[in-house]
Amino acid sequence: MTCSKAARQRRRQSRIQPLGSPETVSRVLYAEIPRHRIALYRFLLEGYDNLAIMSVVDRYRAVIKLRFLSDAEPILRRLLTAEGAKIIEPPARPNPVDTLQSPENRP
Repeated sequence: MTCSKAARQRRRQSRIQPLGSPETVSRVLYAEIPRHRIALYRFLLEGYDNLAIMSVVDRYRAVIKLRFLSDAEPILRRLLTAEGAKIIEPPARPNPVDTLQSPENRP
């Protein structure tokens, strides 16, 4: 039994949906956690399919720095608050263009 040429062409069409462009910029979040739970947080982040990359900023205050994609932020914030972490909001960084154009910086 042979198929018609039109039927063969219909079967060959790709069913793969094109993905959007990948995100190229990661976000950063700081949190203060109980010192004796640093290893637990690293384990939890790896267990959540590498939700974020963790590094310890201050081992005495137990401040951690988390790098993650913007899609993961709601899950990450819920996880941190559920485990008792104190999220530290960094101060807003000034826009370099605004500081160059401010009146006090002009000669």
